[in-house]
Amino acid sequence: METWITSDVHLGARQCRAVWFRSFLEQVPRDVRLVLNGDVITRLRGETSLPSEHAEVLDVLRHLSRRQEVIWIGGNHDRKQRLRGEHNIQYRDDYALGKTLYIVHGDGFDHLSCRLRVILLPVRVIYEFCTRVIGSQTHVTDFAKLFPAVYEILNGHVVRNATAYAHAHGFSAVTCGHTHHPGERSENDVTYYNTGCWTEDSAQVLVVGADGSLRLCPVRADGQV
Repeated sequence: METWITSDVHLGARQCRAVWFRSFLEQVPRDVRLVLNGDVITRLRGETSLPSEHAEVLDVLRHLSRRQEVIWIGGNHDRKQRLRGEHNIQYRDDYALGKTLYIVHGDGFDHLSCRLRVILLPVRVIYEFCTRVIGSQTHVTDFAKLFPAVYEILNGHVVRNATAYAHAHGFSAVTCGHTHHPGERSENDVTYYNTGCWTEDSAQVLVVGADGSLRLCPVRADGQV
């Protein structure tokens, strides 16, 4: 069976491209296992408080889960989230495809030292000022990308920790979300994949073939992979 993995939809966030994500879901083949790798819903925005376009996405997910395998991996925003109504969505903390691929959101690898947190504090203060005073609608991770050196500290930290964990547990590859930084790189003798996010134009899908092959694919504007 082929497996498709994506992450960081952030339903409920102002920046979420809900219509785009719905178009993607409506084109997922029936014989594919779909893995949502964390942060499907933004923290503090439960299902009943979602805008109608975002809530309709959850209806599509319910429908998909009744005809094929859908796995929802908890992220730092939605670890306790459970959908209401009839569905067959499987909730997991992580998921593995044999020893080929370890799938986890990645926030557990974001344990920065006190020193790094102090370095990053000014960026967080600027972000809070921009959102609360100026009214900026930029997502915090997208805002961090305005400071490339700082952002690379965050992203590189997750990459190193994720690949070290995968290597120690015998996996040849690992995929995360969390940092909203799509791409592929190798470290600790492990290939790391990040599937980006649906709050900007960087959404990607990691396609795992029945033969264990891995390829990172961008999602087109019409939702096709």
